[in-house]
Amino acid sequence: MENDFRKKLEELHKDDHHQEIVSILEKIPAEQRDFETIGLLARAYNNIDLYVKAIELLESVKEEGEGDALWNYRLGYAHYYLDNLPEALSYFNTAKELDSSDEDTKYFIRCCNKEMPLSKRVENFWAWFVENEEKLSEMIHPRTQEEAEKFTEFVHEGTSLISENIYFNLGGDHEFTFSVEGWQDLFIIYPYIISRMPESLKSKWKFFPFSQGKDGPFGFRMYGADIDTKQILVRASYREDIRRFHLSYYDKTLSGLPERESNNAFWVILENTLGEGVSYKYIDDVEEVKEIEDGMIPLPELSKYIEETVKSYGHGFVENPKDIYTAYRLQPQENDELRFDVITGSTCLDSLVSEYYRDSTEMFDHINSFGAGAIFIAFPNGDEENEIVSLRHEIEDRITDEILEPMNLGQVIGGATGTDNSYIDLLVYDAYAFLENVIPLLKEYPSFSFYVSDFRRRAELMRLTEAETE
Repeated sequence: MENDFRKKLEELHKDDHHQEIVSILEKIPAEQRDFETIGLLARAYNNIDLYVKAIELLESVKEEGEGDALWNYRLGYAHYYLDNLPEALSYFNTAKELDSSDEDTKYFIRCCNKEMPLSKRVENFWAWFVENEEKLSEMIHPRTQEEAEKFTEFVHEGTSLISENIYFNLGGDHEFTFSVEGWQDLFIIYPYIISRMPESLKSKWKFFPFSQGKDGPFGFRMYGADIDTKQILVRASYREDIRRFHLSYYDKTLSGLPERESNNAFWVILENTLGEGVSYKYIDDVEEVKEIEDGMIPLPELSKYIEETVKSYGHGFVENPKDIYTAYRLQPQENDELRFDVITGSTCLDSLVSEYYRDSTEMFDHINSFGAGAIFIAFPNGDEENEIVSLRHEIEDRITDEILEPMNLGQVIGGATGTDNSYIDLLVYDAYAFLENVIPLLKEYPSFSFYVSDFRRRAELMRLTEAETE
C-alpha cells in the first residue's frame, strides 16, 4: 500500500469517516487486496458495527494473521461486540502476548473478564466436574506417564473454565489441591471456589485451597537428588518488626546441588512441609549454609516452632494469609490521584496496595483473569474528622454482614483513611452484582457521596451515590 493512500485512510479513520473507508477499500478487487488492506477494511467494518463481515474477512487471512497482534485484536474486538466473550478474550490474550504494551488490548481483556464473573465461572466448573466425575475417578490413579499427562490435560480443560492461571495437584484418595504458586489473591479466591462445591461430591472428593503441609518427614526427589526431609536442619530467626522468619538451612544432599537448584528444591520442600499458607505468611527469605549451626532443628519440627514463636509474641497464628490484616502508615503526597492522601490503612493483600503506588497492575490483572474484581469504594471525609474512621469501619462491617457473606460475593480486604478521603478495599466475585446490592446500603448515608474505582492507578471513577448537600 502506498504511503499517500495509507495516510489518507488514517486521516479518514481519525475523523470517524469509517463508511467512506469501506467504500474506498471495497472498490479494490478481492484478489488485489494485501494483508494490510484486509486489516484496514476489517477495522472499518468493526467501526460501523459490521462485526460478522469483519470476522469473515479476517478469517480469510488466518494463516498470515495468527502471529500478528493487530489481526488478533481486531478479531477480539468483533467477537466482543457480538457478545462472544470467551472467543474475544482468547484473541485479546493472544494479541497481548504478541504486543504487551497495547493499552486498548489490556482494556478489552479487563472488560471481558469482568463480564464473565468468577461466580458464573465457578458454577460452570462444578457443572463440568459433576458431569465428568465418573471419568475423573477412573483416571485419578494413572499407571503410566502418558496416562498421567492425559489426566492432567483433561482436568485442565475443566479448570480453564475458571482461568488459564490455575495450577493443581491430584492424588491420594480423590484429593484435589489447588496450588497458589505465590499469588496472594488466591488465598481468597480458592476457598471461594471450594465453598461452591456441590453436595453430591463431598462424600467422595476432598478439595484443598492450597497445600496443607505434612505432619511428619517424607522423601522427595528433585534435580536427580533423593532428599529425606528429616535430614534437613533449619534455624529460624524471628523478626518482630515484620512478623516473619529468616531461615538458614543445611542438608548434605542439597549442598551437592548448584546454589540455585538447592534453593529451588528447598522452597518446594518447605511449602510441602509447612503448607503454602504458612510459608507465604511467615517465611521472609532462606539462606543455605555449608555447615551445621547452633540452634538448628529438623525441618519437620519447624511448623510447631513457628506457631509457638508467633504466639509467644502475643500474635495469632493463621494458616491462611487472608485472615491476617497488616497495618501500614504513609506520608500523604501532593497528587490529584486517589489514595495519595492516605495516612493509615490496613490490608490482607499488601502486594495489591504496594503495586498501586508502584503503578503496577500485575496482581490486579491476575485477579481480573479469574473474573474477580479488586476495587475500592471512596468517599470524602466530610466535617466530622474524629468520627470518620469509626464510620468507615461501620460501613465495612455492614457490607460484610449484609452483602458479602450472606450472598458469597467477596471479602473486605482492607481500608484506609486519608487527609481528604476514606477508602474501603474489596475483592469481589461478581462486580456488577456487588454494586447492585451495595448502592442501596450506601444511600443510607445521605451526607456522603460514594464512588467506586478499580484498584489501579488512573482507573475510571464511578459515582455510586450523591450527598444531599451537593
